[in-house]
Amino acid sequence: MKKIFRLGYVTILASVLLVTSCTNDAALANDENSVIANTTSKTGKTALSSGTKKLLIIGIDGCRGDALMGANTPNVHALLPNSIYSLDALTEAPTWSGNGWSTMLSGVTHLKHGVTDNSFSNPNFGTYPSFLKRLETYNSALKTMSIVHWAPINTYIVDGIDVEKTLTADLAVKNEAVAALTNDNPDALFLHFDDVDHAGHSYGFSINVPQYKSSIETTDGYIGEILAALKNRPNYANEDWLVVVAPDHGGIVTGSTGSHGGSSYEERNIFTIFNNKNFTSNKIEKPVDPTTSITGKFANFNANSIYASTSNALYNFGTSSFTVECRIKTSGYSSDPSIVSNKNWVSGKNRGFIICANTGGTWKVNIGDTQNRVDISGGTIIDGKWHHLTLVVDRSSKLVKTYQDGAFVGQAAIQASFGSLTSGLPFAIGQDGTLAYGANVNGNIAEVRVWNKALSEASILNYTCSSVTSSHPDYVNLIGYWKGDNGSGSNFTDSSSKQVALSFPNVPTWTTSTASLKCGNANGIVPKMVDIAYSSLQWFGVPINLAWSLDGRSWLPAN
Repeated sequence: MKKIFRLGYVTILASVLLVTSCTNDAALANDENSVIANTTSKTGKTALSSGTKKLLIIGIDGCRGDALMGANTPNVHALLPNSIYSLDALTEAPTWSGNGWSTMLSGVTHLKHGVTDNSFSNPNFGTYPSFLKRLETYNSALKTMSIVHWAPINTYIVDGIDVEKTLTADLAVKNEAVAALTNDNPDALFLHFDDVDHAGHSYGFSINVPQYKSSIETTDGYIGEILAALKNRPNYANEDWLVVVAPDHGGIVTGSTGSHGGSSYEERNIFTIFNNKNFTSNKIEKPVDPTTSITGKFANFNANSIYASTSNALYNFGTSSFTVECRIKTSGYSSDPSIVSNKNWVSGKNRGFIICANTGGTWKVNIGDTQNRVDISGGTIIDGKWHHLTLVVDRSSKLVKTYQDGAFVGQAAIQASFGSLTSGLPFAIGQDGTLAYGANVNGNIAEVRVWNKALSEASILNYTCSSVTSSHPDYVNLIGYWKGDNGSGSNFTDSSSKQVALSFPNVPTWTTSTASLKCGNANGIVPKMVDIAYSSLQWFGVPINLAWSLDGRSWLPAN
């Protein structure tokens, strides 16, 4: 959600945490290095030094990329022939503005900067300051400026720079920016426009909403005036400007208004534009994921009494790490029925874990210890296709991670005080640990896998569309594997070495079906919100200190 400081929008559950992956992972770093090389070769030339390095970042709060491209926005469109850009970029979740702008400016996720909503109750900008402050530390002669409409940016995130101005209207931000470029000599200038987000909340975040579209077009006019002032600078010919345009989040339509703050793709999807006179247009797009066809005779979980369970203590994990995977094919359900669980789902704080269907046709995971809970929401699963869902609880790194169809969805921190997950209840498929929850998934569940370790992303991706065999690198840690394609009978056969059969109290109907499963794509690398700070520092040639623990990477061609 947005603007609790002035507009009083309803607060959502701040524990729905979702973030993008970081470049600290060695395998991902290797993939991204190849993307950097491809970016340089595709542009046809590198960013040649042709003057004094300058930076202008234009933040458009709540601006969806599809709406920006679909509206009458000639000034933004004019940037693209000299831009490295993406309409498939991702921001952090929960998609509050506090989290988004903190992530953009600091270059780390909320797991480090500590801001998950708009309250800024426990920020950590002392350890993870804005990149503008890092520029000042690197070279105090640089003129750093932040001109914003939303006050918390300058109140909480930005400090230790030359100029901070907070204004009460986008028009005033535009006028101040034009004046700064005309009469002052900024080296790094951050701007924030807010009216697009206001229109989204009032009427809906969609190109089909006239008020939202009009606000984007007005902002594009402001951008045109700012870029004209930049190019009319007396010394412009001797300056080398990097112009970045990006929002903090997307948004959705909810009835006659709009909202954000959750973790849906529509809320997380942003655009990023990196423009410079020496860049050749390069559009970074997410690749199309491969699919496979799954055929078998599967049990129909079409009533509350259709479930399979065991009371084996193997599946009470205490304070240990573990991974649970499953496949779900459903065309509908009501409420939030369990898919795989060992907890009493009447409360998310109850001990244990759950992978469940969720409102809006999506899914979520939850763990609880009676005092604490962690929740992460996933994407859409109501489409009649198979979806592979994964929950990873990693006690070593104190993280919960989720994956859908092999692709990373998000992660959330496990509090240091988080206790045991041992519920003492049965492990169940199609029900919670009480075996009496009042909702059912109405579909098929298969390929349920339980591991007594936190699987790596590579292990999850590589076996999303494959059965597990003894050649799996973590096979020794597989403590339950129910393929779910028995075709008949009153139990699920366990294909792991533990041989723990799950029994159905009522014999289900088994139906032959064929449906597709998205297999994920290891090369699906797109720009992230954290990349903007990293790219900005690289633009000025600032050596990136590993101790800063930045989560981003640069999308700029090498000098």
